[in-house]
Amino acid sequence: MIQPLQYDRETGTLFLLDQTLLPDEERYVQVKTLDELIEAIKALRVRGAPLLGLAGAYGLLFAVLESEKSALFWEELQRRVDLLVNARPTAVNLKKEVESILEDIPMTAEPYEVAAIVYEKVLSLESRLRNDDLSLAMHGADLLKGKRRILTICNTGTLATGGIGTALGIIKVKHSKGDLDVAYLCETRPVLQGARLSAWELLKENVPHYIITDNAATYLMSLGKVDAVVVGADRVVRNGDTANKVGTLMLAIAAKHYGIDFYVAAPTSSFDMTIANGNGIVVEERDPEEVLQIHGVRIAPKGSRALNYAFDVTPASLIDGYITEQGILKAPFAEVNYIGR
Repeated sequence: MIQPLQYDRETGTLFLLDQTLLPDEERYVQVKTLDELIEAIKALRVRGAPLLGLAGAYGLLFAVLESEKSALFWEELQRRVDLLVNARPTAVNLKKEVESILEDIPMTAEPYEVAAIVYEKVLSLESRLRNDDLSLAMHGADLLKGKRRILTICNTGTLATGGIGTALGIIKVKHSKGDLDVAYLCETRPVLQGARLSAWELLKENVPHYIITDNAATYLMSLGKVDAVVVGADRVVRNGDTANKVGTLMLAIAAKHYGIDFYVAAPTSSFDMTIANGNGIVVEERDPEEVLQIHGVRIAPKGSRALNYAFDVTPASLIDGYITEQGILKAPFAEVNYIGR
């Protein structure tokens, strides 16, 4: 199975499969400090909302170890944690998993005790993510039984979660059950997570798929070639509005127009009940050069500028349901019980 990250406790090294190099090169980068991990998160070497939660948990371990010798341990730890959880603002898992672990640590604990507690919590989180993924994927496969042509965007597989995946996990399970004809993968400009990462994962498991340009998705729907659209989520808020990879909103609008089921597949750890609606979601804007260049080669005229929204927000009114490890949920949510400990 693909392992997007691995931790060597003896050397204190986190090995990250550098997702910016895929599919051409499978190389693990060594991360030994919090600063190195934050750089890797911002550079998309590690990405995907659930996996960012796990990476954040390892970042907390780095932060604890780097703060141990400070006379003001808790203050120094909080300073480092603030840097970590703000590395990418839209995905809720990064902040949620870190804060969930911190809430369980008594303020009377000695720094060395804190490090031991955090490490045990990280191991527990790794196991829970894998189990949640499989439960979610099975629920989704059951829900979409008979819908044999699935369209998705971005990468929501092992590279994004550490387990089988969310939306891509459903596609994998449907394939294993003989209930999939084809998966359509939006290429996902500008960083091409669909073309590079999702296709790479599905090839490894011999899952039939086509890569399509993002703006071909609506035409495929018009031809009657799509049975359902399933996407991931970086943050689902209380009324059901959902932040996901930019391009998701246009898929939802088109699916509604053509009467095609549109589902969000996300673990409950990606649900944020502190925000009432999508207006409160901070949408990350990334470096315009990601749009102006492809693999370092400029494709736009010098002097042209670009907007690079990494995410968009899809209104709950366009979403038919939310596939989670707990089953299928409907918005709005009075409460989502996140079993995070």
